[in-house]
Amino acid sequence: MRTALRLIVIAGCLSGLLCGTLLAQAKTPSAEVGTSLGLTILSVSGGGGSVTHFGLPGEGIQASPTLYATLFTSPSVMVEPQVAFSLLSGGGSTLTSLGLALQVGYLFTPSQPGSAYLAANGAFQTVSLSGGGGSLSGPGFGAALGYRFKVKNNLAIRLDGRYRRWFSDYKDLNEIGIGLGLGAIF
Repeated sequence: MRTALRLIVIAGCLSGLLCGTLLAQAKTPSAEVGTSLGLTILSVSGGGGSVTHFGLPGEGIQASPTLYATLFTSPSVMVEPQVAFSLLSGGGSTLTSLGLALQVGYLFTPSQPGSAYLAANGAFQTVSLSGGGGSLSGPGFGAALGYRFKVKNNLAIRLDGRYRRWFSDYKDLNEIGIGLGLGAIF
């Protein structure tokens, strides 16, 4: 668990540093902060079953409520760190889930109010259960295809589909998400 937390802290710091550096070099600095709602299906390859989750918010990293901050490093390129945290407690046990992701996307028509985009993403998720319940952690990698449109100058709405394949403790876990993102533009 300590190693996983160290990796999460290091990944978060590196993501923040990278995004800050890229934003500082951008000619048109702008950002978007938001969350999403939608449907996430987690399934295990080889007939291991599936779990379907609809959340508000909650279409993020392994269906956890996720916040994102999109930094536009150029009119077409967006770099997006994401963070998800969940804490469930009851019956003397606590389940803690922490996820970090980084998505890099390309807007096809950035000068238009609406644009299709394609993105690649990587994530790291750790889940632990107190009281000797153990923990799970591992990385996931995938892609997203979506459409982002600006409503006036202050709001962005996204429709997207995402696939992510998980590894390590989450071996053979597939994540498919369909979401509606709502973000404030700064």
